[in-house]
Amino acid sequence: MRRILGLFLLGVALAQGGTYVVRPGDTLFSIARRFGTRVEVLARLNRLADPDRIRAGTVLNLPDPPAPAGVGLDPYPLVQGRPVWVRPPAGTAWVALDGVRARVHRGRALLPVAATAAVGRHPLVLSGGRKATVFVAPGGYPTRDLTLPKGKGRLFDRATIARERRAILAACQKGPPEPLWRRPWRWPLARPVVSAPFGERRRYDGRPGGYHAGLDLAAPAGTPVRAAAPGRVALVARFRVRGNAVVLVHGAGVCVVYQHLKGAAVRPGASVRPGALLGWVGTTGLSTGPHLHLEVRLLGLPQDPRFFLEAR
Repeated sequence: MRRILGLFLLGVALAQGGTYVVRPGDTLFSIARRFGTRVEVLARLNRLADPDRIRAGTVLNLPDPPAPAGVGLDPYPLVQGRPVWVRPPAGTAWVALDGVRARVHRGRALLPVAATAAVGRHPLVLSGGRKATVFVAPGGYPTRDLTLPKGKGRLFDRATIARERRAILAACQKGPPEPLWRRPWRWPLARPVVSAPFGERRRYDGRPGGYHAGLDLAAPAGTPVRAAAPGRVALVARFRVRGNAVVLVHGAGVCVVYQHLKGAAVRPGASVRPGALLGWVGTTGLSTGPHLHLEVRLLGLPQDPRFFLEAR
């Protein structure tokens, strides 16, 4: 079982780099359909004498998906859970992917890609009824089982989680249409140590918990937490599950949630610069130890914070 799981995770991870590791039960037809190509193309690219016979563990080369004509996308292909900058043709007012619409500002739009988006081809819809086809590659997210500290399990309540999410989404809508940042973001901790990546599929005490919507950074309790980018404080709250939280809006539909804080150092409505003190690392709410949960949402959808923190 472990070997099969390892092959699966490796296959997903490698698919992003133009290769795919065959899993037990795969056929060349199912692989071709998943990646939006044809059996004949895969067979020719990999010099397969018999396309009907492929073995688990075989590394297959994948063809590069074509970028849509007349639309600039950075990065491309798209990846689950990572946004994309879109440069549509002149005169385009908005672009949409899977029903989520982003406004074009100064010739480009920042469009989210859901962490649960299906791998394969998707229609990119532009204002005026125009369409293009884009390719979404797998994010390669791992799975993880978590055991909650004694007494924390009672906090795992879906109604409470949904109520807190609605409060976060309402706060995220308070940002301006244009982006407030002009330079790459900075890490919110002086010495960031990633303890849990974005996107991992989770189980809490054996119960499914969806996927990790943020990036966990481990640090001693009391470590200063600073703003990653210029923005405005949209919400300061004490949640039951998310703990003490601060929400900043950064424009263009982007907001960031800093949660599980020991305490907050800002008030709603304040404008902050990069590096401004927001609060201190804590372990409030549904937390297994001192850390900062950094959650970036774009038009409501959680996105990998590394896209912004490690931007060129």
